[in-house]
Amino acid sequence: MSLLASGVAHDFNNVIAGILGSAEILKMDSPTDQPDDPILGQIFTAGLRARHIIHQLKIFSARKACQRTLIHLPPVVREAVQGLRASVPATVEIIHHLEPKCPAVLADPAQIQQAIMSLGTNAGHSLGDHPGRIEVRLETCDVVADLAATLGLNAGSHVRLSIRDNGHPVSKGGLVRMFEPFACKQIDGHDSGLELFAVREIAHAHEGAITVDSAPGEGTVFRLYIPVPENEDGEDPVAG
Repeated sequence: MSLLASGVAHDFNNVIAGILGSAEILKMDSPTDQPDDPILGQIFTAGLRARHIIHQLKIFSARKACQRTLIHLPPVVREAVQGLRASVPATVEIIHHLEPKCPAVLADPAQIQQAIMSLGTNAGHSLGDHPGRIEVRLETCDVVADLAATLGLNAGSHVRLSIRDNGHPVSKGGLVRMFEPFACKQIDGHDSGLELFAVREIAHAHEGAITVDSAPGEGTVFRLYIPVPENEDGEDPVAG
């Protein structure tokens, strides 16, 4: 599937390059004393959006397979939060609360950091240029039977990673389509492309789940659940 996506992205990139190149020639041939042609403007806008989608498709197809090991997540989350600081406007405050004794989980640290960066960047988009806050929280929780059935998880102990912002709420329709690829352009006026879809794939690769809730005055919160494995041999890696 990754090879197919990469091949399709390459071929479509060539097509888009031809369209944008032809539009540039038409623009150069237009009289300089006339305002810009609105149709040409639409071509450029659509072409650049298509190029952005192709770029994301290439990144998605190049992802490495999930390689999980038994690790503690606080150091992983802390490093991702530091990287997120450089990806959002200075007007956004980033705070984090990491439960120091979270049990170890089977996880791929690179993919967990990718999920945090994607969710944090999405939160930054919802805040725009306005002052706001992004809160990252890592804690242990007990997923009861009813919630487990809803999320497709096994009941029991999980590590929950939450990323909350106090930006504009997402509509009910937007919440339903939140994790569909390229379906989020209507949400808060920005386009998350494949990013949130990839986060859901990461959750599934970790035998976990992800939820999203949003309400006026409360912003939006994503919750990523990762199961705590049964420790049959009684050993536990050193917490970070």
